[in-house]
This record gives sequence, C-alpha cells and structure tokens, in this order.
Amino acid sequence: MDRYFNAFKKYRGKLLGLKNVVGVGIGYKNAGGNDTGGPAYIVYVEKKVHTSNLARSHIVPRRIDGLDTDVVEIGTVRMLDVRTSRERPCQPGVSIGHYQSTAGTLGAVVRDKRTNELMVLSNNHVLANGSSVQEARAKTGDPILQPGGCDTAWKGKWDFICK
Repeated sequence: MDRYFNAFKKYRGKLLGLKNVVGVGIGYKNAGGNDTGGPAYIVYVEKKVHTSNLARSHIVPRRIDGLDTDVVEIGTVRMLDVRTSRERPCQPGVSIGHYQSTAGTLGAVVRDKRTNELMVLSNNHVLANGSSVQEARAKTGDPILQPGGCDTAWKGKWDFICK
C-alpha cells in the first residue's frame, strides 16, 4: 500500500480535475459487485458516464503507474446541515465532546456485546480528551457534552449526554 500512497500524492490533483470526479481515495477494487482484494485508487464520480461520452482528457485511466483504478458512482455530494445545535435524541453526525476538550463528531451509537448497554462511538480526541491512548486525560464517568464545548452558543449551558 505504501506504493499507492506515494503515487497518490502525485496524481490526486490531476484526478480531482477530471470532469465528474468528486473525490478520490485508496481502497480495494470491486469488480461486478465483488471485492477483488486488490488495492486500487478509488475515483468517486457523481454519475458513471460511458467513455464515449467523455473527452479523452477526462477519462479515468484503468491503471496509473501500473496500479489499478476503480470508478465508483456516489451521486451528488453536499453538506447536509451544520450539526452544532442541541439535538434530542442525539444522532450520528452531531457535535459532541469531552467536557474539558473542544468538539468532534458522534460517529455511531453502538451496543456493548457484554452488557447490552448503548454507547457512543467517536475518535479518541473527542471522547478521551487526548490524541492517543497514552495521552488520554479523561476518566471513567467524565461528562460528554452535546454539542461539544467549542460548538455551543450557550457558553456554559451544555447538556450531558453520557457519563
């Protein structure tokens, strides 16, 4: 994968400049709806267009520097809403954060397999007030705010969503 990441830096700007391309990344190639297991540049387009309807300069090559590409149709990309207001019930995508931190995004609501308890899933810096396990400054029972601290308009009038 290192080879892909190194070449990706070189080609992502060119790929993003192609007509209809809305995003690029690195992942695994799909063919006929099946994961091939092989790494590929993933080129996201609003709508797949037959190559006969594109100028030659806007066709995504099948391979770049010997590495496969995979064109994936994802539709229109747009921001849905600013998610920094108080939301009840909380849903993935809203602003949350450790009470001593800034803010981040509630990624998902999950269920603990052992206890069956509902929990929130987000990044370490959002919930643990640190950027790594070694740096985490949160303690069990610390409040998590919604919206996160730097996203609130109420300045000090947050709601706790979990402890």
